Order: sequence, then C-alpha cells, then structure tokens
Amino acid sequence: MTVYLFFLFLIFTTTNASDVPIFLRQNCTTNETFTYNTTFQLNLRTLLSSLSSNATSNTQFRNATVSGGSPSDTVYGLFLCRGDVPPQLCQQCVLNATQRLGNQNTDSCKFAKSAIIWYDECLVRYSNRDFFSTVDTRPRMRLRNTANISHTKSFLRLLYTTLNETADEAANSNGAKLYATKQANISVFQTLYCLTQCTPDLSPQDCRSCLSGVIGDLSWCCPGSQGGRVLYPSCNFRYELYPFYRMDSPEPQGIPSPTNSTIKKGEAGKRGISSEIGTVTFVSITVTGLWWVFGT
Repeated sequence: MTVYLFFLFLIFTTTNASDVPIFLRQNCTTNETFTYNTTFQLNLRTLLSSLSSNATSNTQFRNATVSGGSPSDTVYGLFLCRGDVPPQLCQQCVLNATQRLGNQNTDSCKFAKSAIIWYDECLVRYSNRDFFSTVDTRPRMRLRNTANISHTKSFLRLLYTTLNETADEAANSNGAKLYATKQANISVFQTLYCLTQCTPDLSPQDCRSCLSGVIGDLSWCCPGSQGGRVLYPSCNFRYELYPFYRMDSPEPQGIPSPTNSTIKKGEAGKRGISSEIGTVTFVSITVTGLWWVFGT
C-alpha cells in the first residue's frame, strides 16, 4: 500500500481551480510489459490517440479496440468523465490522461500492458485483455479528509442510506450515464453531498453490484471523516460536506451505447495530444484537514 500526502485543501470555489484537471493516481501492471517499437506499442499509441480524439465531440464515455498483428497485440481502452463535468473540461482531462499514459520514457508505468489513471474529472484505462462490460474492483484508490465528524453513528447511518439511494438512482438511470448525485440534511446548517457513478458499458445489475462493493469499502476509506471517496476501475463514490459537483450542468451530448468501436492498425486519426496543464490557482481556501491518498 502506498500512502502519501496529496494536497491541503477542502473548499475551492474559483473557476480557474475547477477548470484544471486534477491528477490523482496512476496504477499499472508490473508483470506484463511490452518492448519498445513493437506492434503492441504502435497499437497502444493508436488507441490513446483515438480516445483523445473522441473526447472532443461532447462525449463523456467511449471505449475502443485496436487490433493489428497477432491477437496478443490487441489493445482495449476507454475513458469516462465524471457525470457533471462540462465537455471542454472532459476533453482536457482525457488529453492530459492519454498524454501521461503514452509517456513511456519517464513514467513509472514504463511499457506496462495494462494501466489506469484517475483524475478528479475523468479516468482512462487500457489493457491487453478485453475488460468491457465487466465489473473490475482492482486496483482501487481511496481519498479521505483527516478532519473528523461529530456524532459519528448518526452521521454514518445517514451516509450509508444516502449513498445507497444514490447508487440505486445511478444504476437505474437507463444506461445513459449510470451517474447520480443526492443531498441530505445533516442539520439546519449542514448538508451531505453524495455522488456515485459506473462506466456506462455495465448493465444496471452489474452497476449496482459494483457500487455495493465500493460503498462496502467505506469503513476502509474514511471512518469518521468529513469527506472521502473510493474509486474502482468500474465504479466510484464520493461524499463531502460541501457541493463538489456541478448542480446545473447541462445534459451531455453523444453518450454512446455500450458497444465499442474497433480500429484496425492505421485507421485512427493522427491528432496530437496537448501538453498537460500544470498550474492550479486556489482562492478562498478553508482548511479543515489534510487529504490523504491510499491505493491497493
């Protein structure tokens, strides 16, 4: 398990801060690798280019397969943006993520045949195995706020109830986004905000099963914390005592059906991947604790 101090903040309210994709964590296989300039690497480059290109068309989810060479050279990949993220920010997040995944020279996941990267606004993953429409629970990541809550038992009852209601709503959202948010009153002065999401290639039943598992990790994630989240490759939840998601975001366009596109070698566009934005401006920060990131 890797533990490291991630960032010091609770509330950031400026447009500049929220419009910059925030990197969380990357995980990759270490037992399966490819070598430089092989067919698998060329297919991976084509896949990442295809995903970043498709993120420009107001699409919050896309999966794709790139084949060429032997069957073992086939690469599967997808991206998913958080349900409330506007198109431009989704696009930038996917571009940043594919750039980082494609940087085989300096990244710690050098030449890995399977990898996933989480940002606050999106995830991108690829693999040499077909993982589409499959519930994957590992690797997983948790983030929690070290600021504790009072009245822990009553808060946890409300939290579990609200998260499960949010999970029911996400799983029954007709497959369009498999995403939902919900609020609950803790007191006259305090509100709980919850979010759940699955990758749209899952069935409603598999989505709910995945969310049951990720919510079951609540005690591992953030016992007694004011905020936290657990992210699986296939689903995730988050809760806070402040509104961290956009409540008036427009319905995204172009969300595809769970079928994926297949690209044979040489068919993908050659669109370049933009440089990653590395500057974040925080204003009106109210610090009540430290965020820690845990991964397995």
